[in-house]
Amino acid sequence: MKRIVAVFKPVMLDAVVFALHRIENFPGGTVSEVQTIGTGGKRSANGTDEEPTIGYPLGIRLEIVCGEDLVEQVLAAIQDNARTGRADDGQVFVSAVERVVPVSPPS
Repeated sequence: MKRIVAVFKPVMLDAVVFALHRIENFPGGTVSEVQTIGTGGKRSANGTDEEPTIGYPLGIRLEIVCGEDLVEQVLAAIQDNARTGRADDGQVFVSAVERVVPVSPPS
């Protein structure tokens, strides 16, 4: 199993979710609003590099755990639908999941 974590612009969330729901056997995921601290905001309000402005733009964090057979479809859905064409569109991380345990064991 794999864990996919994507961080992207909030305005792209609906498009990403609609694309994910078109994937057969899509397992679902978790969406959170986050504040990002990327490297893009190093200019001050007056446009100079002298005094960096600190800001925390809002982002969406989407987490999905799925089988390896769905990874490429999920990645394509996220990349194709979260892209605005700007350098700061976001990132997607894929990592291995060692174990999944339900909170409530089967009865």
